[in-house]
Amino acid sequence: MEISRRNFIKASGGLAAFGMIGTGSLNRWIRPAAAEGAEEEKIAYTFHPPNCGGRCSMKCTVRKGKLVKIEPNEWPDGHHKKVCLRGLSEVERVYSPDRLKTPLKRVGERGEGKFVAISWDEALTTIADKLTEIKGKYGGKSILWSNSSGVQYPMSTLAALIGAQEHGALDFGIDMSQAGGQSIVMGPFNITNTNEITDWVNSNLVLLVGNNLLETSLTDAAFFFDAKEKGTKMVCIDPVFSTTAAKCDQWIPLRPGTDSALYLGMIHLVLNNQWYDQEYVRSYTSAPFLIREDNQRILRDEGNNYLVWDKNSDSPRPVDAPGILPELEGEFTVNGVKVKTVLTAFTEHIRQYTPAWAAKVTEIPEEVITDLTREYALGGPASIQWGLGGPDKWYHSDTTGRLATILAGLTGNIGRVGGGVGQGTQHVTCWSWVTAMGSWDLPPEFAPAPAEVPFSDIPTASTSIKAFFFQGNMLHQMIPDYNTSLKWADSLEFIAVVDNQHCDSVNYADIVLPACSSFESEYDIAYLINERNHILLQQKVIEPLFESKSDFQIEKELAQKLGLDQYLPETPEDYVRALLNSPDPALQGITVEALKANQCIMRLNVPDQPYVAYLDRVFGTESTKLEFYNELFLEDHCAFPVWEEPNEASPANPLYQKYPLMLGSPHARFRAHSTFSNARWLLQINNEPLVRINPIDAQARGIQNKEFVEVFNDRGSFQCRCQIVNDMRPGMVQLSEGWWSRYFQKGDLQEVTNPNKNPRGKKLLYGPIVAFLDTLVEVKKVEG
Repeated sequence: MEISRRNFIKASGGLAAFGMIGTGSLNRWIRPAAAEGAEEEKIAYTFHPPNCGGRCSMKCTVRKGKLVKIEPNEWPDGHHKKVCLRGLSEVERVYSPDRLKTPLKRVGERGEGKFVAISWDEALTTIADKLTEIKGKYGGKSILWSNSSGVQYPMSTLAALIGAQEHGALDFGIDMSQAGGQSIVMGPFNITNTNEITDWVNSNLVLLVGNNLLETSLTDAAFFFDAKEKGTKMVCIDPVFSTTAAKCDQWIPLRPGTDSALYLGMIHLVLNNQWYDQEYVRSYTSAPFLIREDNQRILRDEGNNYLVWDKNSDSPRPVDAPGILPELEGEFTVNGVKVKTVLTAFTEHIRQYTPAWAAKVTEIPEEVITDLTREYALGGPASIQWGLGGPDKWYHSDTTGRLATILAGLTGNIGRVGGGVGQGTQHVTCWSWVTAMGSWDLPPEFAPAPAEVPFSDIPTASTSIKAFFFQGNMLHQMIPDYNTSLKWADSLEFIAVVDNQHCDSVNYADIVLPACSSFESEYDIAYLINERNHILLQQKVIEPLFESKSDFQIEKELAQKLGLDQYLPETPEDYVRALLNSPDPALQGITVEALKANQCIMRLNVPDQPYVAYLDRVFGTESTKLEFYNELFLEDHCAFPVWEEPNEASPANPLYQKYPLMLGSPHARFRAHSTFSNARWLLQINNEPLVRINPIDAQARGIQNKEFVEVFNDRGSFQCRCQIVNDMRPGMVQLSEGWWSRYFQKGDLQEVTNPNKNPRGKKLLYGPIVAFLDTLVEVKKVEG
């Protein structure tokens, strides 16, 4: 049954403020509802865990035991006092008809969605018995334990206790830095961004590359406009004239998947015009290191020290020897071996990638590339900020992240106020102000089994896995080529899922456990996070609805069935206190009691200015320098980054003749991946999946606006309505990711996505990249 807003209010006695949606009719409807039934009212504070990265702190009004209103909480730093339409819509979604109300047991075929309700005791006993049986037969590594990235409380402790293979949120090739491209240059500790988004006000130029911040990171929008008001030039580089592009000072549309070519052309200009920061490059990068001509490896001495050519002594010396002046360019002979500096070799390597070449590949005018490079390199502090679900979801994305980081290093924009490079969404930096949180430790004999293969490879690899226990919409959202994933799932002996809503992955489980929403708990204190330089505490807002239990309680009760509960915290508050039990000065004075007294939010004891990483210019590589050349990739023929056409979505691919449209699947402000796919208030605004298509491509296929179309390739297909738009290039179509299958007329977006993995991805920090966007399709009208 559909629940209208009016009927929901009658049932719940109230409603959340919904101001960010911005319609007058909603405001007129909200005001009288919010004023009703003020008796028996209480206020509680929580934070929002779904995978948008915003982590808003919320002030929640409860009347007669029902959540009726959500407002932004007061932050010590008022810049963060925000909440978006997704958070506000939780007032409806908490009470959604899609809520899983009771434990379920499958009675039909996997995928049919046929279940019967069972008791918690039967559900937990069944899971415990099956896991014990499978572990006894095949060992702990036969159990796959995982959670989607939006899960608030992963059951990682229990995974370690039973020795399962565990795959967390970072195992899915989340973005270029996490997948390894950035870390190849900077070292493995940098996984997000070097400069906090609040530092954009100190930049002269910010390049937003495939980054639709104003659509997907709404609560950070103010920092974008703060920078603009301070005079920062904002440039959007994106095939689509996105919401963010519309507010930038310049929009540069490029052919999808050619970001690396743009960076190569820019680096060519920087090196050939000597627009790089010579002193920075000499001191903090591998540019003066020496490459051997005989084996292409970096020259070292007998003590394994990197050698440079010292200008003062006209001889090779260890890079850290006192009083030396390394040559940046030149060719030399050391003990009969010819060598040249990394910078000299890089300049030679980059000659082929001229601005004219880059213009041809990217379809950006050459003068635009030249002007952009000059402004970036010579115009003062500048920042490169890529998005999630954009340039990071291509087969060769490691090269893209690597090149962007090298460009930032050449111009001295890493470890610089107003500079920066990395993921420019979700208010993340590589460290934020470093805070050593406490932990809940297990005896050393307990540990997860080593992962046999990256998570996205599991459906097609030979593994030991016989059972799958997961939290969230894992099967549907995290693996491309959906049909192959479902065949793998059907081959397993046992699947159990924990979720709050009846999403697609639930239909393939043998046992389903209903989880609380993030507003419900059996305990007064539910959880804690360190976000945006603040500690946020989560209180219980309302009692668990229906027969649901919190993730913490589910882990605890399942551990009891397995005889392992003695190793877990007794309550979430015990776990929270363990996290706060740290000698780190940043946490001094931050206790559970102090948090309660401060509306469940306190700023860390850290400086007020925006965080900037690597101000000491010491990096996490073996050499402690930014490494432009990497011997690890010699056998892959890319010790220096090289241009490679996209794996699938390229005109050079023979498959392009059959499937000539690149499929983009951007994030949308209405969902955080598949979370909120069923939020009925949001569905009244964004009520169905729409394939966006350029008028030229639509006309060529005889397609009219809002007609049903089929999008297909050799892997699968889906059907939904189309929307003809002028804001993106011909040759591509788009459908925002995260829609549940039930919203399509037929099929699913995930049926067509590219499962191919770059073999060199095994050398990257978090394994191969999942190339969701490197996908070709064709579109045709659905007759009748």
